[in-house]
Amino acid sequence: MTLFIAIMFIIGLIKLALSPNSNYSYPFLNAKLDYLKKHPEYNLYFIGSSKINDQIDCKLIDDNMKGIKSYNLGANAGFNLENFQTLEYVLENPSFKPKYIVLELQDKINITRQNLKTERSFGAFNYENTLFASKFQKENGNYKQMALSWASFILNVFHFSKHYDERIIQDAHNRFVDETQGFSALDYSIIPRYEETELKNIIKDRLERYHADDRKHTPNKALVEKINELAEKCRKKNIKLIMLIPGPAEPDAKKLQVYQNAVRVPVISLVNPDEYPEFYLYENRWDNGHLNERGSKILSKKMVPFLEKFLEKK
Repeated sequence: MTLFIAIMFIIGLIKLALSPNSNYSYPFLNAKLDYLKKHPEYNLYFIGSSKINDQIDCKLIDDNMKGIKSYNLGANAGFNLENFQTLEYVLENPSFKPKYIVLELQDKINITRQNLKTERSFGAFNYENTLFASKFQKENGNYKQMALSWASFILNVFHFSKHYDERIIQDAHNRFVDETQGFSALDYSIIPRYEETELKNIIKDRLERYHADDRKHTPNKALVEKINELAEKCRKKNIKLIMLIPGPAEPDAKKLQVYQNAVRVPVISLVNPDEYPEFYLYENRWDNGHLNERGSKILSKKMVPFLEKFLEKK
């Protein structure tokens, strides 16, 4: 029996290594991907977390750019590993026809109590992602996270099941998938907007922490290598990869900005409060880290000149 279990485990490891996306489950994102497979006319994809899903208005971008038809592939709580897996899935599947991909630049790799609650967090730990996570955490000296990464990989091999994310999307029409080109502003969500006094205090605190951060940040070499590797995979498919640091600024925003000069791909950064004060006004915000629909439209318009600049240089 012990030998049988060992053999099945090894087979599982090989299977997952050869078919890395086989255990990735997020119905809302899957619904978006299924829609895109049937609509090859979209030539610009945005991939990322809620900073993308809730803040990038593709229709507005298309209205201000010639020859562009964009789609929002953002997924709430979609962090690095999930986003890398989504990008790899797009590259592997000939049904997708993007010319450009904008990928959110972040360094959220850690396994937390929050992302352990969902099935898709284990599904993101395929073999390639787990190796990357190990290198990333080793460079940061976080050996506990290294162990948790490999534990997640093992649970993924055995298709360990947890709480499903938004499974209802599989059985019901969701207008944010097709009618709004993937964009879903928080104004139409079940997430309540923060009270004015609380939100203004949070914005003030974020600004103070941003300006007080005078540390000399250095980019994680494993993340730089991963981004460059993904850019090369895109290039071989005749796709241009662009990285995006969307506003408003998180407390660690300056840590992300150092990647602008470290990676071999264009980086759009929209977090500097001095350059983008609109993102730090109460009337444009929804909560501690996100814009409302009004703010999202401002952010989307601010992106257009950068996109025009970088898309010309394909």
